[in-house]
Amino acid sequence: MARHQSTPADASQVPENMARAPEGFRRMGSVTADCWFALQEGNTVQGKLLGIYDREDKRNKKTGRSEFYQVELAVPCQCRYGKGEKAEIKEAPAGTIINLNCNTKTEVLKELIPDIVRGAEFEIHVYCGKKIDLGNGNTMWNMVPSSRCTKGVKVDSPDFSGDGDGSQDAA
Repeated sequence: MARHQSTPADASQVPENMARAPEGFRRMGSVTADCWFALQEGNTVQGKLLGIYDREDKRNKKTGRSEFYQVELAVPCQCRYGKGEKAEIKEAPAGTIINLNCNTKTEVLKELIPDIVRGAEFEIHVYCGKKIDLGNGNTMWNMVPSSRCTKGVKVDSPDFSGDGDGSQDAA
């Protein structure tokens, strides 16, 4: 399968001759988001869940890959701009598309993806609590995800008017 180059998130980095996505299309890939959700106690992300994506991740020694969500912010939140020690933590305004790591605490959001693919829309709220000591030098951020459906999908309802044998019970 051919790889496609993602569109830069910052419009100033887009060459004049680069085609823009048509209305209604979403950006995809970790490089198209402006920043990553900052793991800080008390930080929250609230916005429209756009989808889940896969990326190459050298830190994952088992598979070399990891998953992440993209969220269009409804409310500003603290985000990490840049990589490594050069990264800056600053507020991302509402409307910004950010990346949110899929981890043990946020993987429950995967349950929403099949409905999103069928046209549903969900607003999510993820609160980042204190870091938890797991022992043996391992830690984990205590994140609390929640969601609400803002647009449902139409489900074709089957006809349950009979028991399938063609007979009707007399009342």
